[in-house]
Amino acid sequence: MQLPSAVASGIALGAIYALVAAGLNLVFGVVKIINFAQGALLTVALYGVWLFQRAAGLDPYLTLPAVVAVMAGLGYLIQAGLIGRVLGKERTSQLLITFGLAMVLKNLCLVLWGADNRSVTSRYGDRVLGFLGVRMTVASVVAVAGSALTVAFLYLFLHRTRAGTAIRAVAQQPDSAELAGINVRRVYAAAFAVGTALIGVAASLMAPIYPIHPGAGDSFGIMAFIVVILGGLGSVFGAALAALLIGVLQNVFATLVSVQLSTAFVFLVFIVAMIARPSGIFGQKARVA
Repeated sequence: MQLPSAVASGIALGAIYALVAAGLNLVFGVVKIINFAQGALLTVALYGVWLFQRAAGLDPYLTLPAVVAVMAGLGYLIQAGLIGRVLGKERTSQLLITFGLAMVLKNLCLVLWGADNRSVTSRYGDRVLGFLGVRMTVASVVAVAGSALTVAFLYLFLHRTRAGTAIRAVAQQPDSAELAGINVRRVYAAAFAVGTALIGVAASLMAPIYPIHPGAGDSFGIMAFIVVILGGLGSVFGAALAALLIGVLQNVFATLVSVQLSTAFVFLVFIVAMIARPSGIFGQKARVA
Protein backbone atom coordinates (compact mmCIF):
# COMPACT_ATOMS: atom_id res chain seq x y z
CA MET A 1 0.00 0.00 0.00
CA GLN A 2 2.98 2.30 -0.49
CA LEU A 3 1.62 3.88 -3.67
CA PRO A 4 -1.85 4.85 -2.30
CA SER A 5 -0.24 6.45 0.77
CA ALA A 6 2.20 8.32 -1.47
CA VAL A 7 -0.69 9.63 -3.57
CA ALA A 8 -2.56 10.73 -0.42
CA SER A 9 0.51 12.53 0.92
CA GLY A 10 1.01 14.10 -2.51
CA ILE A 11 -2.53 15.47 -2.38
CA ALA A 12 -1.69 17.09 0.98
CA LEU A 13 1.47 18.60 -0.51
CA GLY A 14 -0.50 19.80 -3.53
CA ALA A 15 -3.06 21.40 -1.22
CA ILE A 16 -0.34 23.60 0.25
CA TYR A 17 0.95 24.43 -3.22
CA ALA A 18 -2.61 25.37 -4.21
CA LEU A 19 -2.96 27.94 -1.43
CA VAL A 20 0.42 29.56 -2.07
CA ALA A 21 -0.30 29.62 -5.81
CA ALA A 22 -3.81 31.02 -5.29
CA GLY A 23 -2.39 34.14 -3.69
CA LEU A 24 0.20 34.51 -6.42
CA ASN A 25 -2.43 34.00 -9.10
CA LEU A 26 -4.87 36.49 -7.61
CA VAL A 27 -2.22 39.20 -7.46
CA PHE A 28 -1.17 38.55 -11.05
CA GLY A 29 -4.75 38.39 -12.29
CA VAL A 30 -5.69 41.74 -10.74
CA VAL A 31 -2.53 43.83 -10.33
CA LYS A 32 -0.77 42.25 -13.35
CA ILE A 33 2.50 41.89 -11.45
CA ILE A 34 4.51 38.75 -10.71
CA ASN A 35 5.27 38.65 -7.00
CA PHE A 36 8.74 37.20 -6.49
CA ALA A 37 8.35 37.75 -2.74
CA GLN A 38 5.71 35.01 -2.43
CA GLY A 39 8.08 32.47 -0.90
CA ALA A 40 9.60 35.03 1.49
CA LEU A 41 6.13 36.11 2.61
CA LEU A 42 5.32 32.47 3.34
CA THR A 43 8.45 32.30 5.50
CA VAL A 44 7.32 35.39 7.41
CA ALA A 45 3.88 33.83 7.93
CA LEU A 46 5.45 30.60 9.23
CA TYR A 47 7.47 32.57 11.77
CA GLY A 48 4.24 34.34 12.66
CA VAL A 49 2.62 31.00 13.53
CA TRP A 50 5.65 30.07 15.62
CA LEU A 51 5.66 33.42 17.46
CA PHE A 52 1.92 33.34 18.20
CA GLN A 53 2.21 29.81 19.55
CA ARG A 54 5.14 30.77 21.77
CA ALA A 55 3.44 33.93 23.03
CA ALA A 56 -0.04 32.57 23.63
CA GLY A 57 0.54 28.82 23.92
CA LEU A 58 -2.11 28.18 21.27
CA ASP A 59 -2.42 25.19 19.00
CA PRO A 60 -0.95 26.30 15.64
CA TYR A 61 -4.32 25.91 13.95
CA LEU A 62 -5.83 28.38 16.40
CA THR A 63 -3.29 31.00 15.36
CA LEU A 64 -4.84 31.08 11.88
CA PRO A 65 -7.11 34.16 12.37
CA ALA A 66 -4.28 36.24 13.85
CA VAL A 67 -1.73 35.18 11.23
CA VAL A 68 -4.19 35.80 8.39
CA ALA A 69 -5.04 39.26 9.74
CA VAL A 70 -1.36 40.22 10.11
CA MET A 71 -0.48 38.94 6.63
CA ALA A 72 -3.46 40.72 5.06
CA GLY A 73 -2.37 43.98 6.68
CA LEU A 74 1.22 43.44 5.55
CA GLY A 75 0.06 42.74 2.00
CA TYR A 76 -2.07 45.90 1.94
CA LEU A 77 0.90 48.00 3.10
CA ILE A 78 3.25 46.40 0.56
CA GLN A 79 0.89 47.17 -2.30
CA ALA A 80 0.02 50.67 -1.14
CA GLY A 81 3.54 51.66 -0.12
CA LEU A 82 5.78 49.83 -2.59
CA ILE A 83 4.10 48.10 -5.52
CA GLY A 84 1.68 50.94 -6.17
CA ARG A 85 4.58 53.32 -6.75
CA VAL A 86 5.91 51.36 -9.72
CA LEU A 87 2.63 50.38 -11.39
CA GLY A 88 2.47 51.80 -14.88
CA LYS A 89 6.25 51.93 -15.13
CA GLU A 90 8.46 49.51 -17.01
CA ARG A 91 8.07 45.82 -16.12
CA THR A 92 11.67 45.49 -14.94
CA SER A 93 11.08 47.92 -12.07
CA GLN A 94 8.05 45.94 -10.92
CA LEU A 95 9.92 42.65 -10.95
CA LEU A 96 12.99 44.02 -9.21
CA ILE A 97 11.02 45.59 -6.37
CA THR A 98 9.36 42.28 -5.47
CA PHE A 99 12.69 40.47 -5.80
CA GLY A 100 14.33 43.04 -3.53
CA LEU A 101 11.48 42.71 -1.05
CA ALA A 102 12.03 38.95 -0.97
CA MET A 103 15.71 39.42 -0.14
CA VAL A 104 14.90 41.92 2.63
CA LEU A 105 12.28 39.68 4.25
CA LYS A 106 14.42 36.56 4.06
CA ASN A 107 17.48 38.22 5.55
CA LEU A 108 15.38 39.95 8.20
CA CYS A 109 14.14 36.54 9.33
CA LEU A 110 17.73 35.31 9.40
CA VAL A 111 18.87 38.25 11.54
CA LEU A 112 15.95 38.08 13.96
CA TRP A 113 15.68 34.32 14.49
CA GLY A 114 18.87 32.79 13.14
CA ALA A 115 19.35 29.89 10.77
CA ASP A 116 18.25 27.16 13.19
CA ASN A 117 15.13 25.14 12.46
CA ARG A 118 12.07 26.03 14.53
CA SER A 119 9.00 23.87 14.90
CA VAL A 120 5.44 24.06 16.14
CA THR A 121 3.45 21.14 17.46
CA SER A 122 -0.23 20.39 17.40
CA ARG A 123 -1.90 18.15 19.94
CA TYR A 124 -3.43 16.06 17.16
CA GLY A 125 -1.17 16.73 14.16
CA ASP A 126 1.09 13.69 14.53
CA ARG A 127 -1.69 11.16 14.88
CA VAL A 128 -1.98 8.79 11.95
CA LEU A 129 -5.28 7.90 10.32
CA GLY A 130 -5.73 4.75 8.25
CA PHE A 131 -8.42 3.83 5.74
CA LEU A 132 -8.26 0.90 3.29
CA GLY A 133 -4.51 0.74 3.74
CA VAL A 134 -3.97 4.47 3.10
CA ARG A 135 -2.22 6.22 5.97
CA MET A 136 -2.15 9.99 6.54
CA THR A 137 -1.36 12.16 9.53
CA VAL A 138 -4.11 14.34 10.95
CA ALA A 139 -2.03 17.38 9.96
CA SER A 140 -2.10 16.27 6.31
CA VAL A 141 -5.85 15.69 6.40
CA VAL A 142 -6.37 19.14 7.93
CA ALA A 143 -4.16 20.66 5.21
CA VAL A 144 -6.28 19.11 2.45
CA ALA A 145 -9.61 20.05 4.05
CA GLY A 146 -8.43 23.56 4.93
CA SER A 147 -7.11 24.17 1.44
CA ALA A 148 -10.33 22.97 -0.21
CA LEU A 149 -12.46 25.17 2.03
CA THR A 150 -10.24 28.19 1.46
CA VAL A 151 -10.27 27.85 -2.33
CA ALA A 152 -14.07 27.44 -2.23
CA PHE A 153 -14.36 30.52 0.00
CA LEU A 154 -12.12 32.47 -2.40
CA TYR A 155 -14.41 31.54 -5.30
CA LEU A 156 -17.52 32.61 -3.35
CA PHE A 157 -15.82 35.83 -2.30
CA LEU A 158 -14.93 36.72 -5.88
CA HIS A 159 -18.34 35.80 -7.31
CA ARG A 160 -20.86 36.48 -4.53
CA THR A 161 -19.70 39.71 -2.87
CA ARG A 162 -19.55 43.33 -3.99
CA ALA A 163 -15.85 43.47 -3.13
CA GLY A 164 -15.19 40.37 -5.23
CA THR A 165 -17.16 41.83 -8.12
CA ALA A 166 -15.07 44.99 -7.93
CA ILE A 167 -11.87 42.92 -7.94
CA ARG A 168 -12.99 40.99 -11.02
CA ALA A 169 -14.04 44.19 -12.78
CA VAL A 170 -10.64 45.77 -12.17
CA ALA A 171 -8.92 42.57 -13.29
CA GLN A 172 -10.77 42.60 -16.60
CA GLN A 173 -11.01 46.33 -17.43
CA PRO A 174 -9.34 48.66 -14.92
CA ASP A 175 -10.04 51.79 -16.98
CA SER A 176 -13.75 50.98 -17.33
CA ALA A 177 -13.93 50.07 -13.65
CA GLU A 178 -12.46 53.44 -12.71
CA LEU A 179 -14.98 55.23 -14.91
CA ALA A 180 -17.71 53.31 -13.05
CA GLY A 181 -16.53 54.82 -9.78
CA ILE A 182 -14.33 51.99 -8.48
CA ASN A 183 -11.16 53.08 -6.69
CA VAL A 184 -8.71 50.98 -8.69
CA ARG A 185 -5.70 51.56 -6.45
CA ARG A 186 -7.69 50.55 -3.38
CA VAL A 187 -8.83 47.40 -5.17
CA TYR A 188 -5.22 46.62 -6.08
CA ALA A 189 -4.26 46.91 -2.41
CA ALA A 190 -7.25 44.79 -1.35
CA ALA A 191 -6.33 42.08 -3.88
CA PHE A 192 -2.76 42.03 -2.63
CA ALA A 193 -4.08 41.81 0.94
CA VAL A 194 -6.27 38.83 0.05
CA GLY A 195 -3.34 37.18 -1.74
CA THR A 196 -1.08 37.49 1.30
CA ALA A 197 -3.92 36.41 3.60
CA LEU A 198 -4.02 33.15 1.63
CA ILE A 199 -0.32 32.74 2.43
CA GLY A 200 -1.24 33.11 6.09
CA VAL A 201 -3.74 30.28 5.78
CA ALA A 202 -1.13 28.10 4.07
CA ALA A 203 1.39 28.82 6.83
CA SER A 204 -1.03 27.85 9.59
CA LEU A 205 -1.86 24.59 7.83
CA MET A 206 1.71 23.58 6.98
CA ALA A 207 3.52 24.75 10.15
CA PRO A 208 2.84 21.50 12.07
CA ILE A 209 4.26 19.50 9.13
CA TYR A 210 7.40 21.35 7.99
CA PRO A 211 10.37 22.88 9.87
CA ILE A 212 10.55 26.67 10.02
CA HIS A 213 13.74 28.44 8.93
CA PRO A 214 14.66 31.51 6.81
CA GLY A 215 14.49 29.49 3.59
CA ALA A 216 11.36 27.52 4.45
CA GLY A 217 9.17 29.25 1.88
CA ASP A 218 11.64 29.20 -1.02
CA SER A 219 10.72 25.84 -2.54
CA PHE A 220 6.99 26.49 -2.08
CA GLY A 221 7.35 29.85 -3.79
CA ILE A 222 9.13 28.28 -6.76
CA MET A 223 6.53 25.52 -7.00
CA ALA A 224 3.79 28.15 -6.86
CA PHE A 225 5.19 29.74 -10.04
CA ILE A 226 5.21 26.36 -11.77
CA VAL A 227 1.66 25.68 -10.62
CA VAL A 228 0.36 29.07 -11.76
CA ILE A 229 1.93 28.75 -15.20
CA LEU A 230 0.75 25.16 -15.66
CA GLY A 231 -2.75 26.04 -14.50
CA GLY A 232 -2.96 29.06 -16.77
CA LEU A 233 -2.07 32.56 -15.56
CA GLY A 234 -5.03 34.06 -13.73
CA SER A 235 -7.04 30.82 -13.46
CA VAL A 236 -7.67 30.06 -9.79
CA PHE A 237 -9.20 26.62 -10.29
CA GLY A 238 -6.70 25.73 -13.01
CA ALA A 239 -3.89 26.47 -10.58
CA ALA A 240 -5.57 24.37 -7.88
CA LEU A 241 -5.80 21.37 -10.22
CA ALA A 242 -2.20 21.86 -11.36
CA ALA A 243 -1.08 22.06 -7.71
CA LEU A 244 -2.67 18.71 -6.88
CA LEU A 245 -1.14 17.15 -9.99
CA ILE A 246 2.33 18.47 -9.16
CA GLY A 247 2.06 17.44 -5.52
CA VAL A 248 1.06 13.88 -6.39
CA LEU A 249 3.70 13.47 -9.12
CA GLN A 250 6.45 14.84 -6.89
CA ASN A 251 5.54 12.70 -3.88
CA VAL A 252 5.02 9.49 -5.87
CA PHE A 253 8.36 9.99 -7.65
CA ALA A 254 10.07 10.66 -4.30
CA THR A 255 8.55 7.51 -2.79
CA LEU A 256 9.14 5.13 -5.68
CA VAL A 257 12.27 6.51 -7.34
CA SER A 258 14.33 9.17 -5.57
CA VAL A 259 13.71 11.93 -3.04
CA GLN A 260 16.75 13.85 -4.27
CA LEU A 261 15.54 13.87 -7.89
CA SER A 262 11.87 14.58 -7.19
CA THR A 263 12.18 18.36 -7.64
CA ALA A 264 14.16 17.88 -10.87
CA PHE A 265 11.40 15.57 -12.07
CA VAL A 266 8.80 18.29 -11.47
CA PHE A 267 10.86 20.75 -13.53
CA LEU A 268 11.13 18.17 -16.31
CA VAL A 269 7.34 17.74 -16.33
CA PHE A 270 7.00 21.53 -16.38
CA ILE A 271 9.34 21.91 -19.36
CA VAL A 272 7.57 19.18 -21.35
CA ALA A 273 4.15 20.66 -20.53
CA MET A 274 5.23 24.13 -21.63
CA ILE A 275 6.55 22.80 -24.93
CA ALA A 276 3.30 20.92 -25.55
CA ARG A 277 0.96 23.65 -24.27
CA PRO A 278 2.57 27.07 -23.71
CA SER A 279 -0.66 28.64 -22.39
CA GLY A 280 -0.85 26.13 -19.53
CA ILE A 281 -2.61 22.80 -19.15
CA PHE A 282 -5.85 24.09 -17.64
CA GLY A 283 -6.03 27.68 -18.86
CA GLN A 284 -5.89 29.70 -22.04
CA LYS A 285 -5.94 33.31 -20.90
CA ALA A 286 -5.44 35.35 -17.78
CA ARG A 287 -8.59 35.70 -15.68
CA VAL A 288 -9.77 35.70 -12.08
CA ALA A 289 -12.35 32.93 -11.65
